[in-house]
Amino acid sequence: MVPPYWVACPEHNGESMSDKPLLSLVVAVYNGEKFLNAFFDSIKAQHLDSLELVVVNDGSSDSSSTIIAQYASEFPFYKVIDQANQGVSAARNTGLAGATGQYLSFPDIDDVFKPGMYQRLLDMAVTQNLDVATCNGNYVWENNKKPSRPIFPEDKLASTSVMNGAAWLKKALDSRKFLHVTWLNIYRHDFIRQHGFRFEPGLRHQDIPWTTEVLLAAERVQYTSERFYDYYIHSASVSHTPDNDDTLIRSARHYMKILKMLDAINQRYPDKVKNIPACHWQIAKEGLGIIHTFDNMKDEAKKAMIIKE
Repeated sequence: MVPPYWVACPEHNGESMSDKPLLSLVVAVYNGEKFLNAFFDSIKAQHLDSLELVVVNDGSSDSSSTIIAQYASEFPFYKVIDQANQGVSAARNTGLAGATGQYLSFPDIDDVFKPGMYQRLLDMAVTQNLDVATCNGNYVWENNKKPSRPIFPEDKLASTSVMNGAAWLKKALDSRKFLHVTWLNIYRHDFIRQHGFRFEPGLRHQDIPWTTEVLLAAERVQYTSERFYDYYIHSASVSHTPDNDDTLIRSARHYMKILKMLDAINQRYPDKVKNIPACHWQIAKEGLGIIHTFDNMKDEAKKAMIIKE
């Protein structure tokens, strides 16, 4: 792994590098040349004075590193870490270890967030001493294949006052519209550090166990139904590319691991989980999802193998 390098903007030369930024954005990049300009421009449009970018270039083979370098002078604190490709979870863990901000967020590079998002979440988090501040967003389809729609329908999940994390998780899961994602949230860094939370390396959909445990552990959470984040559904996304038998097998194995992780999380927080029946429901839901993948498999021998597994 190449040692990280810092770049400070000339107009911020008076600031000490030991000063803690208010917010760190931990950004995992892998072959993101198609998206990075729009992504960085949406960060610039946030107009945050105390912002740290920790950009982990996870073994990109395209022009991502060139584009990353071009934005070095645009932000007051800009840290770039190059590493061999290890996947988004490992890249986030690398960035998390290097982040110094009081609050953290983990945006995806192929999405765009609207001006004011992070200021709104920071205002909530700072004034209410939150562990997690979270907002709503929109599903946006490539080439407008479908009309944009909110991620959380407001009739299912309205804005809340401050709640403990388990109460918010119950409310969210009971809506049956909850999406386990990191990128709609900011987290108090000391809270993440205190619990030693990390992302599971090599696991697709690692946001499911991460979000579940973070919310069970959190004492103070608040949600606003304001829609700040555009989640872009496109053909280049790993989550939306057509499956074949081998990718379905890999997906089934990822979800089997997620089920074990969710079960272990439930056992770590028994007093909270006993009041949230949906913590067991989501295990059943993901388990049924695995079974449904078998319907799409063509090779009977591979299907029999994964069913037995």
